[in-house]
Amino acid sequence: MFTSALTCFPRICYHLLPFVLLRFFLLLQFCKGWVPDQSTKLTFPMTRVPSISFKGNSSSIDYFNVLYQDDNSILLGGRNQIYNLSLSDFSQRRDATIYWPSSEAHGQLCNLKGKTEDDCQNYIRIFFYTAPEKFLVCGTNSYKPLCRILYRKNGRLFIEKETEGIGLCPYDPEHNSTAVFSNGHLYSATVADFSATDPLIYREPLRTELSDLRQLNAPNFVSSLTYGDYIYFFYRETAVEYMNCGKVIYSRVARVCKHDKGGPHPSTRDRWTTFLKARLNCSVPGEYPFYFDEIQSTSGIIEGKYGREGTSKIVYGTLTTPNNAIGGSAICMFRMDDIEDVFNGPFKHQESINANWLPLPEHKVPSPRPGRCEPDSRVLPDKNVNFIKTHPLMERAVPAMNGRPLLIRVSLHYRLTAIAVDPQVRTISDETFDVIYVGTDDGRVLKIVNIPTHNSSKAVVLSESEVFGKNAPVKQLKIAPGYGKVVAVSRNEVKLVTLNHCGTITRCSECLELRDPHCAWDSLKGACVSVDAVTSFRYHIQDVRRGNASKCRLQPLDAPSPKEYDIKSLDTNSVDEDEKEPSDDLLRLDADSTECSNDIDGATTGCASQSKLTLYTPEYLRIFVAVSSLVGLFIGFLCGYLVSRRFHTHPQYPNQAFIEQHNHLDRLTVNQNSFLAPRNKTVNLDVLNVSTDSLPPKKDNLGSLKNLNITNEGTLQKIKKTYI
Repeated sequence: MFTSALTCFPRICYHLLPFVLLRFFLLLQFCKGWVPDQSTKLTFPMTRVPSISFKGNSSSIDYFNVLYQDDNSILLGGRNQIYNLSLSDFSQRRDATIYWPSSEAHGQLCNLKGKTEDDCQNYIRIFFYTAPEKFLVCGTNSYKPLCRILYRKNGRLFIEKETEGIGLCPYDPEHNSTAVFSNGHLYSATVADFSATDPLIYREPLRTELSDLRQLNAPNFVSSLTYGDYIYFFYRETAVEYMNCGKVIYSRVARVCKHDKGGPHPSTRDRWTTFLKARLNCSVPGEYPFYFDEIQSTSGIIEGKYGREGTSKIVYGTLTTPNNAIGGSAICMFRMDDIEDVFNGPFKHQESINANWLPLPEHKVPSPRPGRCEPDSRVLPDKNVNFIKTHPLMERAVPAMNGRPLLIRVSLHYRLTAIAVDPQVRTISDETFDVIYVGTDDGRVLKIVNIPTHNSSKAVVLSESEVFGKNAPVKQLKIAPGYGKVVAVSRNEVKLVTLNHCGTITRCSECLELRDPHCAWDSLKGACVSVDAVTSFRYHIQDVRRGNASKCRLQPLDAPSPKEYDIKSLDTNSVDEDEKEPSDDLLRLDADSTECSNDIDGATTGCASQSKLTLYTPEYLRIFVAVSSLVGLFIGFLCGYLVSRRFHTHPQYPNQAFIEQHNHLDRLTVNQNSFLAPRNKTVNLDVLNVSTDSLPPKKDNLGSLKNLNITNEGTLQKIKKTYI
């Protein structure tokens, strides 16, 4: 029985092989719809990433923070000083360094409060120009924030004014705070107490409500920006509207009016009358959406063309899953028009403390509409001011552009942190694309290009470069002048990194398939060059949108093209010295002869046989894989058939019906005394004391009389046939 099953096994397996392969390929296509794209064109370790490092105070932690940047220099806030670095070579301009330590009294008081020596320093966190040659500077000042207005005169700095920085600058240098300067005022989002339990959004003298969880509930502020008549703040906080067990963190965008002057009564004159907030929805769509709820960083406002949307103003953001969930990160784009539409939509309302949050009917919203800029908020009716206190949350969430994330990364090794965008990089075909740089919490920087289509956008990860060690998360990223240059900031180190990889590519096909807007193939030089170093695009090839390497075969009409070769019969000895290597590296002439040899210049000699044209394109690769799969399937089926024939044993009884009869008769044979004993053996009637003469005739089941003398072979066959 076991031998029969083993014999059938190869035949069964190879008969089912096509169905197994079909289900495997269908499974791959199904998984392709939800598995995130983890592909990266290029990967570089730290030793291969060109960079210039600045470590500031090497004996202690600086908690670096980019304060200000222009085309020539960058200002870094550090421990007790502001560093001025040149963006050309990252050298420190010591004559322009601002040194501002904490006073001895403030340092001793900080130590008495239980803080360490590193904590009790002045870490600069705010720097804004308020006028030409005049700027505002704020620091932690040993957990007692302090601000100064400085002005420069005759090359020297003078202090014009010194004020407390509570509500403007954080106490802790690692606290997530943000600030923006607009219309002569500083708008900040930070904490206003030593224990960091009083978060607020502040512009002197206005602030958010104290200990009101409906406005701010343990927020982590990320960024701020000015747009129109409003200041927008991006942050993450514990969601007060989440009514299930436990708690969850949501990403938010809040806004206040620049012209807000407070409420009409003494109790509301230092409170915002225009504070509103809404949820940011960055999720994978579906019946049960998968959310990336914790915003980590945003870009500034980017204006560009994005498919059918036309010209739009958008904000890029990096969002992650919670720390105790699946390690996932995403990049989402949010249109400023969508944000404004949500703030003009319905409000979320809770009838009582245990009731659900529901949309508020429009007829219950007072007029003028709360949250909008008014000429003078001090004359607003009481119902408008009270409405803002109880209804700061909008009903609808801000959707991601195109309804889904631009890029999703699921990794156990890192999550996305900081983001910076080089907007609308122009290509040689006069198209524009956003080049995005994203930092990770294990010291990497990803270079990504956003390729918009008619109704969506596609992100292509060009490179993944290790910039810092694994224990140094990327805190900030800033775009530096030049194609592919960024400033990467960690807690104790800043690097000017060059992520222009054009010079590392040697083939035309690789240059085009990279799809980097910074790179193009120079047909004259036979090299992948940076676009910013090119004065004329006459002989350059680039395809960011599709990465079609077949364009390498197409030379410009007026470019010096190589002489035509006879592909069918090529005698390389007859080729001139300057014609040995065609300028197009996608075409290779591979001689069939095994006796070919190469001379010093690399030209092939001694080959007079037929040559073949080899094309390395994605289309040929797909055809090759498909043909190889079919050939492999056929060979596997053939081998299975031959193996099954090799191990198949021929049966002793070829007639199937006879085999069944034989087996049935064998079951009736119990011993040698059976009346169906094997042939050629006679029954000894003497042993049974029965004589053949006195043996009574016996009827069979057909009613015929038969003799029990079965020594005759023919008689045995008759008995078998009769029984059957």
